Amino acid sequence: MKVFVLGLDGLEYMLVSKWKLENLMQVKYGYFEVSEEYAHKRGGVPYTPIIWASFITGKKPSEHGVRELWTYGKFLDKLRHLPPIKWIKGKRRFLSKLGLKPKVVGRETLNCPTIFDVINPSIAVNVPSYNESTHLHRRLSEAFYRGLEEYEKEIWRVHEERKKATYDALRSGYWKLFMTYFDLADLLGHLHFIKRPFKLLKAYLELNNLAGELQSRVPNDTVFLIISDHGMEPSGDGVTGNHSKRAFWSLNLNEKWEPRDFTDFFPKIMQWLNYQNIGLIKNKSKVKRNAFVL
Repeated sequence: MKVFVLGLDGLEYMLVSKWKLENLMQVKYGYFEVSEEYAHKRGGVPYTPIIWASFITGKKPSEHGVRELWTYGKFLDKLRHLPPIKWIKGKRRFLSKLGLKPKVVGRETLNCPTIFDVINPSIAVNVPSYNESTHLHRRLSEAFYRGLEEYEKEIWRVHEERKKATYDALRSGYWKLFMTYFDLADLLGHLHFIKRPFKLLKAYLELNNLAGELQSRVPNDTVFLIISDHGMEPSGDGVTGNHSKRAFWSLNLNEKWEPRDFTDFFPKIMQWLNYQNIGLIKNKSKVKRNAFVL
């Protein structure tokens, strides 16, 4: 038995259903409401690094310790938030002059073990709050300041690199648990959710094709789980998209279990890896591909 997790940032349940993206919906699918404890303290909406940290640890945010995307390390992070230092503006610029640059949070930030530490062998490809690339985030930030056209091109370039890393890892060897992550729906949702839905549809069709391709490459005895950290909805300014509280999920098997929180997945994955004959769909010819090609 194996488990493959396809993490898709910002995948909106309503759009997947509306556009009938069958590789994303699989045999059983739905969504659950993201609770307030997963919200960013400033924005008040579901926040990616907090959520994925709970997914991979099975712990609530108060336990795993991740609250932000960027970190200078536990000591400096704690120091920066102590009075009177926390009231001083321009700390990031000052630290940069000293040669100190933040990186995205990773496994060293967590206060508890992850599912990759428990299940052996595991493969994690660019998983947030575990081993995601700081370099990719910096590239996207730099492209954003060069203009939206260049930013969108960089989003697609990064997506292709994530795909290549995933396919390379799939060929690399034996695994019981494999998880990979893509942020295409989130990044383009923020840009196009309201004014250019056809561009967002292009991204969802790409993710549907990606899911179908991955489903065809994993062994027959694999539980294929697709999970998003939140969805997308119109922002208050009526111009861009913002995070919704709908966390999409889908499975390639039919069982009574349905998730209600991000902490539900850790014990369920453990259960899947210890039980046999749980009704997996084995006919790969049923995987449907969309004719849309990027």
